Amino acid sequence: MITLDYPFSQVRQAHDLKLIDSICQSGGVIVYPTETFYAIGGNALDKDLGQRLSKIKKRPLDKPFPSLAGSRKALEKLVCRWPQSALKLADEYWPGALTMVLEGCKNLPPAIIENDGSVAVRWSPHPLLKELAKLSHIPLISTSANLGGQPPATKADQLDPQLLTNVDLLIVADNQNPDPLPSTIIDARVDPPILLRPGAVEIQGLS
Repeated sequence: MITLDYPFSQVRQAHDLKLIDSICQSGGVIVYPTETFYAIGGNALDKDLGQRLSKIKKRPLDKPFPSLAGSRKALEKLVCRWPQSALKLADEYWPGALTMVLEGCKNLPPAIIENDGSVAVRWSPHPLLKELAKLSHIPLISTSANLGGQPPATKADQLDPQLLTNVDLLIVADNQNPDPLPSTIIDARVDPPILLRPGAVEIQGLS
């Protein structure tokens, strides 16, 4: 496993970003920081990655993963329809810890799309994701970097060593918030949207 400390030095930044992109493009598994918890994932468009992640996390194979990116352009590769209410919420709360369930595009890997054709996506404000988006608009699978039933990690030393033995790359950048909330999840396919899980983003009028 390769380990990188973030933020990268000015001398190493271009090299390290290209390394992350290369590992993602080739179907590698990465553990990386987000604005909430450490996530485990990789290229959301890779058809084989989901099965590998499910085995690493000891998670059911038929339970799809959410995705995130450092740009809205990357998420447009996953979402085929943006209702006006969803666009309004995106303008107001993205980038941010808001996950929206929307209608997924056709022919997406089964690891990221539900049986009803929906995908769960968010535009992350984490600076690492923003820097990666400047290099390559790849959406990433983003699920908490923990084994099934274990708590999510905000610090690298909280990551399970067993999980890390199956990872290609670890990017270390501990969250300075000791008790962050998970992202808020809403079903944005309908108007008004429906709150599925309360979290870091409070949206008035949703129930």
